[in-house]
This record gives sequence, structure tokens and C-alpha cells, in this order.
Amino acid sequence: MVNKDKTVSNRLSREKDTSKIYNKLLESNGPLKENKFHSKDIFALALAYGYSQGSRLPIESRQLFINKENFGKDLPALINALAITKSSDGIEILSEDTPEIYKFAEEYANGGLDILETEYMEGGDEFIEKLRLILLKLNEDDRIIKKLGELDI
Repeated sequence: MVNKDKTVSNRLSREKDTSKIYNKLLESNGPLKENKFHSKDIFALALAYGYSQGSRLPIESRQLFINKENFGKDLPALINALAITKSSDGIEILSEDTPEIYKFAEEYANGGLDILETEYMEGGDEFIEKLRLILLKLNEDDRIIKKLGELDI
């Protein structure tokens, strides 16, 4: 997420060969196609799946992917929400370093993409319900929502 000159990139990255999976998910019949999802939405879902399953995979061959101008409000909120962790002292930010937060998101999305593909392609109508349960678990005790409110995000 950092350029050679150490400035923050204006894009998230993904693994180079994953565009086939993104396209497959977007073109397959089901709720993603019916609700006109985009690549950034697939990234967000993969991020949620990767995080919920503890599947964080470093990106070996980077491909610049989503421009920050196309993030909308939901993707940065999700990225920041998942960068929050609970410690013995309460809730704190995992990293205040924006490139590190985005690297964290990229790696969890990379780890969750195969899980998302399997769940979506095999899950059919059950996919949305499984996704709802994952999101509820991620926001257990409203800790994410509370911290985002504190941060005014």
C-alpha cells in the first residue's frame, strides 16, 4: 500500500491472479448479480470472510485494484472497524498507520476470497443468511459500532 517513495497509495491491492474469481462471483446467478454488486463489494465480503475465519494471507504478486475515490463510505468503515481489536484494557486501534490498516485489509481479503467463492457457489440461497451471521459475530457486543462512534467514523 506504500509506493517506492514511501507515500500512501491511493489504491487497495489484491493478488494478481484473483480477477478471475472476482469476475466469476459477479457473473454467477445469485444475490451478488441480482443486487448489482461490484468488485469493491466482493473485496469487502472477502475481507469479512477472511477476518471471521482468521485467514490472513500475504499478497505475493500485487495488482493495484480499488481507487480510494471509488471506496464509497462503507468500505473504509469496514476496514477501520476490523482494524479495531479488544485488549485487556478495552478497545484500541490495531494500527494508526493507514498503510498498515490497508495492508491488514488486503491480506484478510486475500485469505477470505477462496472461502467466499466456496460459500457462494455451494451455498445458494443460504449464502445471505450465513453472511448475516458472520457480520453479527464480527460486531459482537456492538464493540465495533461503539468504537467507530467514538472515532467519529
